[in-house]
Amino acid sequence: MLERLSADLVEQTIDGDGRGVFDKEILRAETTSGRKLALVRKRRTTGPSLGAVVLIHGFAQNRYSWHLEQRSLVNFLADRGLDTYNLELAGHGRSRDFGTAPAGNFSDYVVDCAEVLEAVAAYSGHPKVFVLGHSMGGAVCYAAAPLCSEHIAGVITMGGIYYFGRNPLLAQLARLVTAVDRRSSVVRRLGLGLNTSALGGLLVRLLPLADELSWSLPIAGWVPGSTEKSIISERVLKGFDWTGLGVCMQMMGWANSGRFDGEDNTDYRAEFARLDLPLLVIAGNEDRLATPADVRPAWEESASSDKTYREFSPEDGGIHWGHLCIVLGAQASLHVWPVLADWMLQRCNVDGPSP
Repeated sequence: MLERLSADLVEQTIDGDGRGVFDKEILRAETTSGRKLALVRKRRTTGPSLGAVVLIHGFAQNRYSWHLEQRSLVNFLADRGLDTYNLELAGHGRSRDFGTAPAGNFSDYVVDCAEVLEAVAAYSGHPKVFVLGHSMGGAVCYAAAPLCSEHIAGVITMGGIYYFGRNPLLAQLARLVTAVDRRSSVVRRLGLGLNTSALGGLLVRLLPLADELSWSLPIAGWVPGSTEKSIISERVLKGFDWTGLGVCMQMMGWANSGRFDGEDNTDYRAEFARLDLPLLVIAGNEDRLATPADVRPAWEESASSDKTYREFSPEDGGIHWGHLCIVLGAQASLHVWPVLADWMLQRCNVDGPSP
């Protein structure tokens, strides 16, 4: 199911002056639906592969959620011995270049992810693989896990949506949007896409003002001082991408109703909560897009016998942590990334320090 399109040896930054040499492959997966999805595989050139992890980006994003020229969580995990697969969902990044249109609904992401996890398990040689999602990518992890639990070594989310809209402004916006188009029926039938790259360009041009206002804005992607402006600029310019308007409307429906369900009324929250899979839930104390109140219940409601909740706060590096900061912030490589790597390596039966 995974086709290798290219293979190269690359030397790239991990963070700051830290660099590594990696085997890099561009892969294409074709799902049973016919959608063609792109993955970037990275692994270290020496030593054994200790485990495999699939990374899933958030709403209207792409592979640059995890990897920038200046700072790369992908490269950090690969350097620690993990075989990494950076997935781009339907209509995003190279997946769009392969001719795959933006998803018409959230369940497209869910079934694609389940198939990709199974394919990566076969391709990597690891019968079970970890899945790591940020923001909406966390919601994809929760919804897909029941479909392929036999192939999952553990579920990890960072600011991952489990509940959505506990930020009061998001809740008000959701009520307005769903009132205009109840359950997004018209938008879904039209199958329209939305390109957020222009918004990203505007945000970068206004970055000094946006950074100054972030403390007072009810919705903000980062905490001033916790992520360098150069990192924010690269992340926004490269990482804002296409998405399906139907997916956006569906998420607004979740925020308005308090549910987390599919078009067929599948209760994703209830299905995931019953699973006994290793679970690591990470939140930022000042995340206003996926607040701790949205994120923490995934850990609270899970039946897992091996579950961990970690909320990063000023006790970790003396800073506050926002939605972007927990992934690529100035101190993420010191405080957050080791928690992720150590948690996975411990479940690969590899000795290492405790998170």
